[in-house]
Amino acid sequence: MEEYKLHLGDCLDVLPTIASGSVDMILTDPPYGIGFLSNWTTHQAKIANDGFDEWLELLPLWLAEMRRVLTPQGCCCCCCGGGGGGGKTPVTALFTIEAIKHFNLIQTLVWRKFIGLGWRYRPSYENIVVLCKDKNDYNFFDETKKCSNVIEGINQEIPQNGDHPTVKPQRLMERLVHIHTQPGMTICDPFMGSGTTGVAALELGRNFIGIELDEKYFKIAQKRISQRQNRLFI
Repeated sequence: MEEYKLHLGDCLDVLPTIASGSVDMILTDPPYGIGFLSNWTTHQAKIANDGFDEWLELLPLWLAEMRRVLTPQGCCCCCCGGGGGGGKTPVTALFTIEAIKHFNLIQTLVWRKFIGLGWRYRPSYENIVVLCKDKNDYNFFDETKKCSNVIEGINQEIPQNGDHPTVKPQRLMERLVHIHTQPGMTICDPFMGSGTTGVAALELGRNFIGIELDEKYFKIAQKRISQRQNRLFI
């Protein structure tokens, strides 16, 4: 049976406790540096470390630790929502410029999520930056020969009051898990939020390490993942 470990705390405190080269995939939705506030709910608490200046300062520290814990063939998939599908801050570009100091760039995916809110150009997609250590030797297990760099047919989930404001669809995370890991491998999410990556990983027979700074969302993730595990014994 797959295993999971959940940590309440700052990923810069927790990641150094994880052995080097022990994680097969980083799959995460980190802060975007845009001071995000959801348009969908009345919950208006800001995401930790999401201010632009602090994000720029922390980004190289996050990426260095992500690289260290990955296996030589491991991949790192990071959502970069703010600067791709909408907004005036070029988050994807800034993230990628820093990321390629630590990794090789495999691909920048486009997740077409819906027709967004707003006027003029309405944000309809997000980017997912896919990185690796060795550009010639990285885990890629899709054999369909139809693996597009545009992901369609998976709509954004609209958060309700109390939900994490930037929750990602489980199907989206499962798609990436299938491409870059096999059963029994270990996936880490340093910005776990409410645990969608963890649920996706465990549903597909992968091990999971999750880290979340916000206690509220950590408890939601803990409950979701525990409920998923309990189903195995019913």
